[in-house]
Amino acid sequence: MAPFAARALAWRTRAQFRAADGVLLVLRHPPPAPPPSPGQPAAVPANPAEGAEVLLALADDGQVVALHGHVDLGTGLATALAQVVAEELDLPMDCVHMVLGDTGRAPNQGPTIASGSVQIHSAPLRLAAAQARAWLVGAAMARWGLPQPQPQPQPQPQSKAQAQAQAQADHLTTANGVVHAHDGRQLRYADLVAGQHTELWLDPATATKPVADYQLVGTSVPRTDLPAKVSGQFVYVHDVRLPGMRHGRVVRPPYAGLDAGDFVGRSLRGVDTASVAHLPGILKIVTQGDFIGIVAEREEQAEAAMHALRVEWAPFTPVAPLDDLAAALSAHPATPRVVADSGGVDAALDATAQRMDREYVWPYQLHASLGPSCAVADWQITPEGPRATVWAGTQNPHVLRADLARLTGLADTAIEVIRLEAAGCYGRNGADDVAADALLLARAVGAPVRVQLSREQENAWEPKGAAQLMRVRGGLA
Repeated sequence: MAPFAARALAWRTRAQFRAADGVLLVLRHPPPAPPPSPGQPAAVPANPAEGAEVLLALADDGQVVALHGHVDLGTGLATALAQVVAEELDLPMDCVHMVLGDTGRAPNQGPTIASGSVQIHSAPLRLAAAQARAWLVGAAMARWGLPQPQPQPQPQPQSKAQAQAQAQADHLTTANGVVHAHDGRQLRYADLVAGQHTELWLDPATATKPVADYQLVGTSVPRTDLPAKVSGQFVYVHDVRLPGMRHGRVVRPPYAGLDAGDFVGRSLRGVDTASVAHLPGILKIVTQGDFIGIVAEREEQAEAAMHALRVEWAPFTPVAPLDDLAAALSAHPATPRVVADSGGVDAALDATAQRMDREYVWPYQLHASLGPSCAVADWQITPEGPRATVWAGTQNPHVLRADLARLTGLADTAIEVIRLEAAGCYGRNGADDVAADALLLARAVGAPVRVQLSREQENAWEPKGAAQLMRVRGGLA
């Protein structure tokens, strides 16, 4: 990996990008949070205290670091976004390095859901790459003493000099990180940005490459993540190890999966700490509301204590029986919503020769990720006050950061969520919940803590895919 990419991928803040030498940056002012979509988690607005968002950094070694707020859930998003950047900049794919989802440096673009990552949220990155290429072409023209084309409001005609300058600019081409003039002169991108720090503000009016000229986008290219995954070198969130790291486990309440009712958060009557006093390595038992966490020196010690700890819970209101799922779903409160109503439906059904009414039941779906959810958290006391770093497999880093800030009382800017790939998800799993577990325990012991859910906890507490009852009325004439 080139020196700039190696340095930039280790940077934790936007300020480090903006302090670098020999780099061309494309920035944007943080946009407001998009309005929530029905049934989807709400986005959180960007914090103005964090300053401008960095979309792209092109360095004096020809390498690019591109930043995006969404995350790769195993679908190849990092590869697809790298294609977009390489296409607009006319760079080889191996010159583009993606940073996805880290709250300290990546832009806030909301949750990674559905197909919005490429369809919608690749647009700013595409514009940033196109704008960087336009700047490079302009810098080459200035280096060669060519007149710069000036944008003219339409429909005013261009002067002869302006038309000549535009024609000369049109004769410049870019390929493989080099600007080429029609007379054979060449300038590398690296040479054009060397010795200076240049910042461009994202311009929505930037012209992007015509689709007919695409060489990379729309083609099949090797996935950038697969070699490390196949060789076992890829670092998943489960693989994170920190100096002095402790291990945590959480004892869950008996009301698995329930998040409503006056008993939630108020059912814990007592914890018998003496029941695990004989076990080695136990550092602390943490309780808060109905939360019970155990921190130990080793993972198997925390696991043993989780099973051995005696806890008394108050009675709670159980969920309604689900043996007859259709009846249980019918009993749920519901508000009818008419999408369209035209014609005489009832009369037409009454006149059919054969009714075809049907009922379909779609059961609750278990996501059952390949590996149970895992997170690592570190709570640091600094001269400016407490700070937290959380390594998580979340698909919604900025909202998770906002939730952790609310949970701990820290400002969101005092928390960094470093997003690492987990064991995949098909819909949400327990990734955000276990991140909160780890941070509560790290705060309690003042050391990094790793928490991994058991398979039983993952399956019991993950947010299931919603069950559905579908009733259809129809008939044959």
